[in-house]
Parts: sequence; structure tokens; C-alpha cells
Amino acid sequence: MEIARNNITSAYVDSLKAVVNEKYIFVLVVKIEKPLIGLSGTVVDKELGLLDLNLDKHVHNRFKEFIFKDGKSGRWWIENRVREMLKGSYYHAITKNKQLDFVIDALRKIKAGNYTWCSNYLLCITFDPQEKYLSHIHLSRKPIPPCLTLLDFKPERNRLHLIASWRAQYFDTKAYGNLLSLGILLREICVKTGYDAGCLISIARKAILRSRSDSRRLLRELR
Repeated sequence: MEIARNNITSAYVDSLKAVVNEKYIFVLVVKIEKPLIGLSGTVVDKELGLLDLNLDKHVHNRFKEFIFKDGKSGRWWIENRVREMLKGSYYHAITKNKQLDFVIDALRKIKAGNYTWCSNYLLCITFDPQEKYLSHIHLSRKPIPPCLTLLDFKPERNRLHLIASWRAQYFDTKAYGNLLSLGILLREICVKTGYDAGCLISIARKAILRSRSDSRRLLRELR
């Protein structure tokens, strides 16, 4: 299933609705045509420090204020997901072995008209099959990858697209913050390399819900 919308909040609400209706979806592609409104440093959420993201602020604030049945707020989940991408385990994974450094350097060279052969090589992988994951679970087979498995940066003339692949993703709690964090990352790389922001595509190989009752209640609030 593919859901394509212009901004991040619309894409999220419609994808959440699809998952609520189906309970889970194998291979849900969420495409955001314009994830950023520019690269000018426009503040779209002062409280969370979000810049230039293309949001419906009314819906965004409703998600922030929503309280899940475990007591955590939408704001908590946004902060959790953004921190994971920009400072936490995802950040450490994509910067390991200088993966992200290679992407940035290659993008600069491609934009200058050099190094064009590598435009389809700009990947950041988040796990090493030789490492042990989820050490509290005793399994004889590896790997046990994190939810985010791959980031793929795709330059197209002066625009830069970002494709993220998830082995599974909770669409009630995590998906919105994940989309925001990907938008922040795309903005950061565009600023560093001189590209305009292109599309943001998030592919969940299994889109699931942590709580069906929370999801229905959240969907009513966001509408």
C-alpha cells in the first residue's frame, strides 16, 4: 500500500488510519512530497526546536498533547524518536565506519559535477550481522536488527530525496516522531551539501499498532 501526501502530518494521519483499519499492513509506503518548507531556519515548533518541517501545526499540537494509556504523551514520543535519530543508537549506527561522512562528501562531489558514478551508493546501514543485538534475548541465530534498517539518499539534479526502510514500525506511538526525525536529518544533509529537499519516503515492511484502542482514540483526536 502507498500513501502519498504533501506534508508530514497529513501523511501520518492517513497512514495511521490505514493501519487502524487493517490492524497491520505488510509493506506500507508513506511518501511525503514536500517534507520541508525550505532551508531558511523557520521555526515550526519552538518548544521542540523543530525547523522548516512542513506540518499542519494544529494536528501536530494535538499529537503532542495526546496521552497514551501508559501515561506517555505524544510529545514524549516525538522527543524519543528525534533523540534516537540525532543522538542515540540510530545516529551511532549511521555514523559508524564513517557511513554518513561518505554520503555527505559524495553528495558535495556529485553536486559539483564529479563522482556521479556513486549516486546510487549513498546508503547508511544500521546493523552489522556479526554483532549481537537484544542481548537479553537468547537466540542462536543472528542478526536481530533494529527497527530502522537502511537509509538511502538519492540525489536528483538539485534535489535530494531520502528513503528509509523499517523492518517493522508502530504507527500509533513511533511513526510520527520517526517521520519528523527523518525530515530533520534530510534538512541537515541538505544544508551541509547545498541540495534542495526532495521527497521523503518511509517504507515499513510491517506497519503495526502498539495499542488498537489508543490508536482509535488518537485518530479521533487528530481528525
